[in-house]
Amino acid sequence: MSGSYIALSLSMSVFFSTQVLSKSLPDLEALLGQQLNQLPTNTQISTASRIERSSSDSMAITHVVTDKDIRQFNLQSIADIIALFAGVTTRDDSSFIYVGARGIGRPGDFNSRLLFLLDGTRINENLLDAGLLGYENFVDVGLIERVEFSPGASAALYGNNALLGVINIVTKTTSKLRGVNTAVSITNDGAQHARATIGFRSSSGSDSWLSISKTKINAIPYPVLNVPAELIKWQHLNDDESTRLMFSHQRGSLQFQAAGSKRKRIFPDGFSLISQATPELEELTSEAYLFALTFDDTLSEDIEAYFHISTHGNDLERSIPFILPNGDVEFDRPRNSGRWSNLDGQLMFLGLDSHELMVGFDFQKDHRQEFSASSSIPNEFNFEQKNNESRYGLYIQDLWRLTPNLKFQWALRYDNSDFSSARWSPSFSLKYNFAEKHSLLVRHNRAFRVANFLERYANTAFNIDIPKNETIKYNEVSLIQKWTPSLSSFTTLYKANIKNLIHEDFFAPIYFNTPPIRSKGLELGIDKRWHAGMSLVASMAFQRSELEGGFGIANSPKFIGQLRFSVPLGASNFLLSLHSNAVSKRKSFGYQLPAFSSHDASINWQSTNSLFIALGVRNITNEKILEITSDGFIPYVQRRRQIHLSINWSWSND
Repeated sequence: MSGSYIALSLSMSVFFSTQVLSKSLPDLEALLGQQLNQLPTNTQISTASRIERSSSDSMAITHVVTDKDIRQFNLQSIADIIALFAGVTTRDDSSFIYVGARGIGRPGDFNSRLLFLLDGTRINENLLDAGLLGYENFVDVGLIERVEFSPGASAALYGNNALLGVINIVTKTTSKLRGVNTAVSITNDGAQHARATIGFRSSSGSDSWLSISKTKINAIPYPVLNVPAELIKWQHLNDDESTRLMFSHQRGSLQFQAAGSKRKRIFPDGFSLISQATPELEELTSEAYLFALTFDDTLSEDIEAYFHISTHGNDLERSIPFILPNGDVEFDRPRNSGRWSNLDGQLMFLGLDSHELMVGFDFQKDHRQEFSASSSIPNEFNFEQKNNESRYGLYIQDLWRLTPNLKFQWALRYDNSDFSSARWSPSFSLKYNFAEKHSLLVRHNRAFRVANFLERYANTAFNIDIPKNETIKYNEVSLIQKWTPSLSSFTTLYKANIKNLIHEDFFAPIYFNTPPIRSKGLELGIDKRWHAGMSLVASMAFQRSELEGGFGIANSPKFIGQLRFSVPLGASNFLLSLHSNAVSKRKSFGYQLPAFSSHDASINWQSTNSLFIALGVRNITNEKILEITSDGFIPYVQRRRQIHLSINWSWSND
């Protein structure tokens, strides 16, 4: 299927051009009313500008996957959701999920070049600045209202890590979670998931909900090729188990959130089979929590205020067996432990004619940054490194409405920290509505990423200079058009210059800065609805990222295509949803990873507002998809064919 991504590209191009030119639709009035036949209007988004405003008023393109999309396409994880965004790829080694965006997805990158938010709360951890998207993430997909993705450099508002974009996970309110809601799902390969949520509104006007979920996967297929037969028979020991708890309470302008997750990943250690009849087990455990308090209100007719405080913890420990010369088994236990708190606030001033002025601040206190490893036998693997530090940022943003059809937005941010020099990050955006529902958007941004604790500590331990900060200069031109109430499109052309990208050395656990990278791309997308309740969302991303001198970089496909299609089956309550994903071939340190296209299908049935059932097949053709996730140069198998059944049942207390 090596040319399938080309076929997908051509079919989408033909559809796009014919729809734009004709704008004529078949008469389906007889089926009108089964589903909405128009695109959502005035969708509220906040990621692009740190304040909630209508998507039509936003000064940056923001892609959104809603709770309706999650149900229709039977998405099982946050990684499934993120994989729907234009120009984004995900890779999974069964222990960690990696994200690539805009042609940048280096092996060993722990998603630190994207900023991840949960209801506006920063959730990148404080050791690797990693974005955790697997079962260690706090949020069950059944709790998600929408996920927003604003691609491109966004440091002028968000500071560190917003190099390639910002992803905000927005949870549901009690209005959707009121009463009792349960969800269960099973798959043919041993995965089981269950969630229970209860929400209620008190007579005093406060809203609360509490959710607990558990996922268990038994006998996970090994994610690599050519597994030895002597290890295959121990696959029943390859397990993953996780538990997540989340609570939300809101009264008036105040909202309190608490969340926790615990994950245990166990797998047979193949090296121990060399000297033993049965394998020892390697174990990976992680625990995380957050507590957040938010105030969001209007102080006066012209002033809006937002203040937020949160505290976080994240612990990760591995237990790795070693076979000693005498045959005894010793376990090395490396551990990462982080504790940090965030304080941020902003004021919006609306009293100036034609201006929306915002000033804000961020402060992060890293109470604990700790890497350690222990063993009962003293050796070179035993170590302990601790640190704590502070980082802060100040920013200002002004949206200037020059005319009814012309808006200009600028922002400037200052960042400083205990471990890095001060940085200034500017942003400029111009939006011109040249016709009704048609807009031209021009943006220039700069962003950065400072070396994280691991990168600094590793180089210091080897007496190597700490890598310089990564920086990006980013330019973008977008055309956003709503041709009819049921058809819209976007086109984005971007170019970025990235300096000092930090990369791990092949032969030693140290980090260095690569030569400058030039990245450019074109993204196209359409969103179409029909009277029959059919819908189609499609995107194509053509991208090219190269080191100075014309050398390609690892894990950087030149084409990514997405297509989502849903159609009601007659007058029944059944809905058929199809999703196709195509990625071109790409290189990764000597490997030529083949192009692929995978196709998913789901049939959903909703008898009432309280019962929803979905039966789906992922990767119908069982396409062999290979990705390299780290500098170990091992291709990992992705997205094997899977059959999954999900049931969601609600009881309202209204």
